[in-house]
Amino acid sequence: MICPRCRHENAPAARFCVECGQKLAPGCPQCGAEVPAAAKFCAQCGTSLTPAAPPEQDFASPRAYTPAHLAEKILKTRGALQGERKQVTVLFADVSGFTAISEKLDPEEVHRLMNGAFELMLGAIHRFEGTANQFLGDGLMALFGAPIAHEDHAQRAVHAALEIQRALHDYRERLGRERGVDFRMRIGLNTGLVVVGAIGNNLRMDYTAVGDTTNLAARMQQIAQPGQIIVAEPTHRLVHGYFETRPLGSVTVKNRQEPVGAWEVVRAMGMLTRLEVQAEQGLTPFVGREQELSALERAFALAKDGHGQIVFLVGEPGMGKSRLLLEFRRRGEGETVTWLEGPCISFGQSIPFLPIIELLKRNPQIEDADTEAEIIAKVDRGLAFLGGDAPAVAPYLKYLLSVNPGDPAVAAMEPAQRRARIFEALRQITLRGSQLRPIVMVIEDLQWMDAASEEYLKFVTDSLAGAAVLLILTYRPGYSQPFGDRTYHSRIALGPLSDEESGRMARGLLEASELPEEVRAMVSRKAEGNPFFLEEILRSLVETGALRRDNGRYVLTRSAGDIHVPDTIQDLIMARIDRLAEEQKRTVQVASVIGREFALRLLKGISDIREQVERCLGELKSLEFIYEKTLFPDPEYIFKHALTHDVAYASILHSQRRELHATIGRAVEELYADRLEERLEELAYHFGQGEVWDKAFHYLRQAGVKAVALCVDREAVGFYERALEALDHLPEDPERDRQAIDLRLEMRAPLWRLGRLDRLFTLFQGAEELARHLGDPVRLHKIYAFLVQYYWAMGEPMRAIEYGQRCLETADALNNLTLRVTGNLYLGHAYHSLGQFAKAVEYLARNVELLEGERAREQFALSGLPYVVSCAWALESLAFLGEFERAKELARRGARVAEAADHPYSLAAIQTCAGYLHTFKGELSEAIALLEPALRVCREKNFAGWTMRSATALGIAYALTGRPAEAISLHEEAIRLQEEAGALVNRGHWWTNLGEALLLAGRTEEARRAGQEGLKFAQAHAEQAQEASSRWLLGEVAACQTPPARTEAEEQFGGAARLAETLGLKPLLGRCWMSQGVLARKLGDEEKAKVFLQKAAALFRSLGMTWWEAKARKLLESPSP
Repeated sequence: MICPRCRHENAPAARFCVECGQKLAPGCPQCGAEVPAAAKFCAQCGTSLTPAAPPEQDFASPRAYTPAHLAEKILKTRGALQGERKQVTVLFADVSGFTAISEKLDPEEVHRLMNGAFELMLGAIHRFEGTANQFLGDGLMALFGAPIAHEDHAQRAVHAALEIQRALHDYRERLGRERGVDFRMRIGLNTGLVVVGAIGNNLRMDYTAVGDTTNLAARMQQIAQPGQIIVAEPTHRLVHGYFETRPLGSVTVKNRQEPVGAWEVVRAMGMLTRLEVQAEQGLTPFVGREQELSALERAFALAKDGHGQIVFLVGEPGMGKSRLLLEFRRRGEGETVTWLEGPCISFGQSIPFLPIIELLKRNPQIEDADTEAEIIAKVDRGLAFLGGDAPAVAPYLKYLLSVNPGDPAVAAMEPAQRRARIFEALRQITLRGSQLRPIVMVIEDLQWMDAASEEYLKFVTDSLAGAAVLLILTYRPGYSQPFGDRTYHSRIALGPLSDEESGRMARGLLEASELPEEVRAMVSRKAEGNPFFLEEILRSLVETGALRRDNGRYVLTRSAGDIHVPDTIQDLIMARIDRLAEEQKRTVQVASVIGREFALRLLKGISDIREQVERCLGELKSLEFIYEKTLFPDPEYIFKHALTHDVAYASILHSQRRELHATIGRAVEELYADRLEERLEELAYHFGQGEVWDKAFHYLRQAGVKAVALCVDREAVGFYERALEALDHLPEDPERDRQAIDLRLEMRAPLWRLGRLDRLFTLFQGAEELARHLGDPVRLHKIYAFLVQYYWAMGEPMRAIEYGQRCLETADALNNLTLRVTGNLYLGHAYHSLGQFAKAVEYLARNVELLEGERAREQFALSGLPYVVSCAWALESLAFLGEFERAKELARRGARVAEAADHPYSLAAIQTCAGYLHTFKGELSEAIALLEPALRVCREKNFAGWTMRSATALGIAYALTGRPAEAISLHEEAIRLQEEAGALVNRGHWWTNLGEALLLAGRTEEARRAGQEGLKFAQAHAEQAQEASSRWLLGEVAACQTPPARTEAEEQFGGAARLAETLGLKPLLGRCWMSQGVLARKLGDEEKAKVFLQKAAALFRSLGMTWWEAKARKLLESPSP
C-alpha cells in the first residue's frame, strides 16, 4: 500500500505508513481505488483483494517476481520491442561487505537475508515500472525504459534508488539487532543505449549494451560508499533539478579515454514539473501565444463575473502548455485571485487523489516536511477563514490528507460513503472560496491522472457554471476527456510556433541579435515550432560543441545530418511510440525507413502487415503521428514532426534498417518502373543505406548528373562523393577503375564552380594513377586537361601551358574534339593570366570557330558551355587590348547561346566579361546593368569563381561612379572567396582593384598596402598585365601625396606605361599617360602635362572610350594651378 504523503510502499495490510506514520486508507493494489475493509474484489477493476500466502520467492524467473500488471504490459509489447534500440537507465545495486557477511552467517541464512532484501528492492523497482533483469548473488541489475518505455526513465530510476535505500533502512536495523551484521547497499546508475533482444514467456529479456552503458553504471556502483547512490553524467544531465545532487568530480573508467563525471544523489526535490525545474535554472524567452493568452484572459474575465469556465488546454509534449499558464499567471499578478495547482505525474496513476491532494495543500501552504499537528492546524485555519459551513467538512479533508480526522465516524464509514462525503467537502470549499475571491484551478497532464481524481472532476464540473472559478485542465493528444461538452467549456489547442517566433526564441536563448541562416534553418527544421524541442536542440548543440560562438557570431561546426536528437526529446517521443499497439508501432517504424514522407502504395508494397496498413494509418492520423499530404493520384502521408520520424528510425536495428532500405529500393524500381528518372535520389538513398552497392553506385551517379544539369552543385557533389564510396565496395577490376576515373571527371565541373580546388586536385591525383595503371591515353589526357585549369588557378601559368600543349598534341593524334576544346580553353586562360592577350584570343577563337552552330550548346563535361566561356574570356582579353567592337560582337554571340541554352553559369560568365568590357570603355551604366544580375545569380548558385570576378568587376564600376564604399566591400568579398578556395590566379588584380577603391575613398595608406600586395602577387605569378595595373595604382598613391612623391610616382607610372605599351594594353596606357599629365601639372611642368594629356585624349578617342576622353579633355582645359 502506497503512502499518499511520502510515497513509501507499505505492506498490504498496513494501517499506518512505517516511514512517516501517516494513516493509510485501504486501496486496491492494482488501480489504487478505495475499497471496503471486508471486500474480496475491487469494484473498479476486479482485482482480488484476498492476500495469498506468500510462497518462497523464485528469483530465477522474472515471471515469478514481476507484478501481474507489469507482466501484462511487457508481454503485450514484446513483439514490437524485440530488436529495437532503446534509451534506458541502468541501475546496479549490491551489498557492501557481502563477503564479511557470508563468512559470518550460515549460507542458508545469507540466502534468506538476500531474499528479504530482494523483495524490498523489487517493490521499489516495480513501483516505478522498472524491471529487474539480473540477480547477482549480492545484488541486482534493473532497467528503466525497457521493456516498458517511459519518457522519464532516468527520474524513475533515481526515485527507485532512493526508495530502495529507504526500504532497507528498517531492514538494516533489524539485521543489526538480530544478526549483528551491517547491511548496506551501494547503488550506481547510468543512462545510454541498449539493443533489446528476445523477451521470453518468463519475461527474461536479452539485451546488448551499446558502448559502455552498463559498464559505466557498474562503475558508479563500485565507487559508491555504503548507503550511497551515484549517477554518471548522462543520467545526471536528465535528472538535474529534480533531485539534490553533490558533485564528486571525475572518475576513470576502464576502456574509456576520458574520465566521467559522477554525482551523489542526496534527496528528491519534491513533485516538481519540468517547468519548475527550468524556472530554477532560468526560463527561456517567452514568444508568441498572444491569441492563446487572450483566450485564457477572456475565460478568466467571465469567471470573475460568476460565470464559471472550464478550459481544456491541449498540446503535444513540449508545446508550452505549462509555460503558457505561467505567463497567464504572471499577467494577472495584480489580481485578487486564489491560484491552485495540482500536477499529475507519470508514475502517479496508482496514487488516489494525487493532484486533488496537491490542490488541497496549496492554499493553506501545507509542506511535505510538516508534522501531523501542523497539517491539522493549517487545515483548521484555512477553513475558519472560509467561514460559513466550511469547518464542518474538516474531518473529510483531514482524512484525505492522511492525518487524524478528529471524528472516529469518518474512519468507520464504508469507503463508498466516505468517498462521497470527501467529494462533497471538496466541492463545498471550492464554491465557498469562490465567493470570497475568484479561483483559478489548474490540473496538468490529465493523461496521467488517477481514477479517483478523474471521478471527482466529473462530479464537480457541473457545479462550476455559476461560480467564480476558472478550471484549466491540460493534457496531450490521445487523451479523451470524460467531462462532457457544455457551453462554459472551451478548448485551446497549442500549435507550433511560426518560423519567425522560433527564430526570436532561438536568438533569445543564445543571447544573439542575429543567427546565421544555416543555424536558423537547421533549428527550425528540427524543432518545427516545438519550444521544448527547440530549447533542447540548442542546448545540446552548444554543449556538444556543434554550435559555437566565433567572433561574436554563431557557427555550426558539423553538418545538420550529423546532429543527433537530444536524449530528453528522444525519451519523450519514444515513450509515445511505445504506447502504440504493435501493428501501429510497426507501421510507424517501417514508414520511417521510407522517409518523412511516404506513399501508401509503397508502404503496402513492403509491409509485412499490408492488410492492416490502411487501418493503422487511419489510427495514426487520429493520434496525430502523421498527416495526409495528398490523396490523388496516390495517397501520401507525412510524419507530423521530423523528430518523430528521426526517433522512430533510430529505434530500428542497423541490420533491420539495411534490409528494409534494400526492400524499399527494389519496390520503388518495380512500382515506378516507368518514372525512375523522377526517383533517382530516392533510389540512390535506399540502395546506399541498404548496401546494395552496384545499384547504389548507378543511381547515385545518375542523381549527380541530374543535379549538375539543374545547376545545383552542392547536391551534385554530395551524390558523386557517395557514389565514390559505393564504388569502393565493388570488386576490383579494370571496369571499376574506368568508372572511378569517369566519375572523378564528372565531378570536375560542380567542384570547380564551388571553388573546391583542394578536393579536385586530390581526386585527379587518384584518377591519374588509375589511368596510368590502365594504360588509357584518352582518360589520362582528360586528366591533363583538368591540370591545365588547376595550375592556371594556382597561379602557375607556365606549367598550365605545358599540360595544355600536351592535350592539344594528344587531341591531334587521336582526333579528339573534347581534348582539343578543353586544351584551347585553358591555354586561353593561361595566356590571359600572363597578360599575353593576343595569344589568349588566338586559342579561344579556335573554340568559337570549332563550335559555331549546333555544337555551341555542348558542355563537354565542363563547368560552362565552352563556346560561351571561350567568347567570354576572349572578349575580356580584347577589352584589355582596346579592341572593343570585336569584343562586343563576341559578347552578343555568347549571350545569345547562353540564353537559348538556359545555362545560368555560362550566362553569368558572358555577362561578367561583358561588364568588364563596358567598364574598360567607360560605359558604366551598361556595365552595372549587366554585373548586378550576374553577381546575384553567382551568389545564389554558389558559382565561386564567377562570384569573385563579377564582384570585382562591379566594384570597379561602383568606384568609378562615386560609390567607393560599396566597391570596397565587393573587392574584399572577392579576395576572401579566393583565399577560401585556395586559388592564387588574378589575386594581384583583386588587390589592385581594392586599392583603387580605397584611394577614391581617401584611404591613402590602405590603398598603398593594397597596391603593394597586388604587385607582390602579380610578380610572383608572372601576371604582367596585373603588374602594370599595380604599378599604376602605386603611382597614383605617390602622386596624391602633399607634396607628391615625385621619384616614386614617376618610376611607377613609367614602369606601368612601358609594360602596357609592350603588352598592347591601350586602355591602361591611356590612363597611365593621363596620370603622368596630372603629376606633371602638380610638379609645375605644364608643357609636359599637356603632352601627356593630349596623347591620352587622342588614344581614348581612337578607341571609342568617350567617357575617358572627356576626362582627359577636361583636364586639358583646366587652368594650371
